[in-house]
Amino acid sequence: MASKERNSSFELLRIISMILIVMHHYTYHGGFDFNGPLTLGMYFIQCLFCGGKLGVNLFVLISGYFLCKSKFKWKRLLILELEVLFYSIILGLIFFVVYPSKRDVQDLIYAFIPLQKKRYWFYTDYMGLVLVSPLLNKGIKLMEKKFFREVTIALGIILIYVPVIEKSGFKWFIFLYLVASYIRYFPEDFDRSIRFYILLGVSFYLIVLLYVFACDLFSLVDISAREHYDLLSSHDCILIVLTSIALFIGFSKWKIGNKKTINIIASVTFGVYLIHDNRNIRTVLWKDLFKNATYQKSNIIILHAILTVFLIYTCCTIIDLFRKYYIEKPIFSLIDKIQEKMEKKDSKYDQDIKNMFEKYKHYI
Repeated sequence: MASKERNSSFELLRIISMILIVMHHYTYHGGFDFNGPLTLGMYFIQCLFCGGKLGVNLFVLISGYFLCKSKFKWKRLLILELEVLFYSIILGLIFFVVYPSKRDVQDLIYAFIPLQKKRYWFYTDYMGLVLVSPLLNKGIKLMEKKFFREVTIALGIILIYVPVIEKSGFKWFIFLYLVASYIRYFPEDFDRSIRFYILLGVSFYLIVLLYVFACDLFSLVDISAREHYDLLSSHDCILIVLTSIALFIGFSKWKIGNKKTINIIASVTFGVYLIHDNRNIRTVLWKDLFKNATYQKSNIIILHAILTVFLIYTCCTIIDLFRKYYIEKPIFSLIDKIQEKMEKKDSKYDQDIKNMFEKYKHYI
């Protein structure tokens, strides 16, 4: 049976979400002085910073949308774990060899157990979400529409406004999973046009950017006002939540067909994250190689940011495509062949037992 083609609108949104995350890391790990002189370049850097959690929310919403109606597969987890191990170990070893002055044996050991040591916080919380997804899916199927909606809204209010539950990425991911599942199960509740939802999402996000601009203006009177520019950029800020949901609904309704190039690039977005945000590599990348902070007062800071993000995203995409097609696919092709042979042997053994039973059953 032919595999179902991916909806490229979701894949395009997956690419956009990862670009937002890379942009965020450009600023977050770039060593910038956010209390420095107020310039157009500084405002641009602040805007890039604000998109990171929006990208994370979108990424989880996409995953939840598909996982809520997917059969749980251990193979999917194995593929993810091996990919994380591959980059954690390889990049850890490279860093250990190339930078002897920064060698840390414990850090290298931790590179071999990235899940347990939260070498990638997103992956650790995401793995937890995938593991509990079968339980969530069973609960979702048992809930009536009204109750499902009320539970999701109540959880959102608790996590966003009422601090009775200690916040963590895992708990937040569960909320996003429920939101995506509701959108998947009840699309009739979101019957407005694609344009409406896209413009709604853009409008909410523009409010965030206007707030950043207001903080910068107030900082001309009191520099401490600048310290609060990122107040509305957290993943659980209501504006970021509404932006994420509105954009996600808009893209879920957008049917652009099956675009092979988009699908190929989107298939390695997770690899882009694993490479560029490796804890050993990111300091070297942003501070030593591209020297982000040295361009803070430069007139070309905007150009530097755009070109750097583009170059890193492109290089990471090429690297992970190479790993995917020349390392991952051959390994899992071999595993599938071994599994198929074992299943055939088991089937033959079962048939032999059955034939023997049929032959001697009259003696019983």
